[in-house]
Amino acid sequence: MDSSHNKAKVIIERYREIWMGLDNVTSIGIGKTNEGRTAIVISLEKDNPSTRDIFPVEIEDTPVKFKISGKMETF
Repeated sequence: MDSSHNKAKVIIERYREIWMGLDNVTSIGIGKTNEGRTAIVISLEKDNPSTRDIFPVEIEDTPVKFKISGKMETF
């Protein structure tokens, strides 16, 4: 794993509880931008600008991107 991936993991662990407590957030993970940079991926139940506006474009030089996942069900 490269240092940018490890950095993203640390950021996610720092904010996971807060982010997962937000309405519309279904999961948080690590992915890549279109340019190949490591990014934090926030999955949303639905595309809602008010949820997106909560997050910065980057956190500690790590890009944040969004994925629309739909409703997640747990069993």
